[in-house]
Amino acid sequence: MWHLDPPAHDPRDSWETCTSASRDTLNNAGLGSRLRQAADIAQKAAETYRTAAQSRTLHDLDPAAFKIDGIPDRTVSGIVYESGMRDGPGRTIYDELMDAPEDDLCPLCRHSLATELDHVMPKADYPALCVAPQNLVPVCGICNRTKNSRAPREADKVLLHPYFDRAGHANWLDATAIPGSQGRLVYHVTAPPAWDSVFADRVAHHFAFFDLATRYGSRANNVLTGMRLLFAEQLADTGPAGLRTHLEKLARSHFAHDLNSWAAVAYRAWAADDAFCEGAFGPTPQPVRSDGGRRGRRLPAP
Repeated sequence: MWHLDPPAHDPRDSWETCTSASRDTLNNAGLGSRLRQAADIAQKAAETYRTAAQSRTLHDLDPAAFKIDGIPDRTVSGIVYESGMRDGPGRTIYDELMDAPEDDLCPLCRHSLATELDHVMPKADYPALCVAPQNLVPVCGICNRTKNSRAPREADKVLLHPYFDRAGHANWLDATAIPGSQGRLVYHVTAPPAWDSVFADRVAHHFAFFDLATRYGSRANNVLTGMRLLFAEQLADTGPAGLRTHLEKLARSHFAHDLNSWAAVAYRAWAADDAFCEGAFGPTPQPVRSDGGRRGRRLPAP
């Protein structure tokens, strides 16, 4: 949903690093050597994947073309990714991928902190891609659990890829104040006219799939709770026109950083709502004393 620069790590180097500690034992039929010898397969798989991502045809990838011959899929992902990257010699690569997001926020939602690596094409079905850097995206736990091991099957249902899709050059996120709700917002997607229909459908699907309307609405309501006193003071000092100007300035500041900032969209929606600017943003809280209002209180008798 929000762009990240693609990792510069070479997929073959990543595979070789993550299999470097895999051992041959009497009971595993030379598994370590067989995994290391699969570096060519992993490199070719990563190249095929990258081409598909660039051409927006990830939904056409056949899982059968991303296997390591003679080794069960779960064994590959368990040894190469789990033991080799996450908990092994490839940990440096893992950490560098995790450090990529701006402000440490998940690029799929820009709502929660990125704390996990997601496999765009799931490692359970595409084991040859299990440590391909461009198949690994740092995401939040909510998005990772929501996506789970789903692989795209239809062109208009492919979730946006932070490394290869760019949806941030135009404003597509919008919101409307619910009448009589004291400033609660409904977020939605308004596709720019220049977008092709498939890409517009993908953005709408991504937005709905990760329930961003609910997540952004909750954040906006939390912000409003903390800003009601300031808004009331601004309204008292400058009237509705002054409050509207204040909200528009807040929106402009957030838009300067991100054309699809949920906060920017919230301030813009509130500024556009006449009732809100006239004071329909809920009861004004009373300022709390620095002592918490507890000075001079007597404790109840035991």
